Amino acid sequence: MTAATTRPSPTGVRTWPTIVALVVIWAMAMTGQVWIFALLFLGWAASDVVSGDSVLVQRVERRRNPVTFWAVVATWVALAILWLLSPS
Repeated sequence: MTAATTRPSPTGVRTWPTIVALVVIWAMAMTGQVWIFALLFLGWAASDVVSGDSVLVQRVERRRNPVTFWAVVATWVALAILWLLSPS
């Protein structure tokens, strides 16, 4: 292994979820399969519910802004359902 693969991130943040999301976005763009994007949106909604905060234009915390937080999460879920049900 090289030093680059064994050294932890300087910020301590894991970047593999972001890399996976980028791969999924590119796969959707290259194949035109919107259901792939729907799965990504469902993943974002689940992650937001677990973490208690969401990011759309800015960070929104469930405990400080519950209405806005749940509106964002509901949007992710609604768009995912829409894209899963719409013909590709």
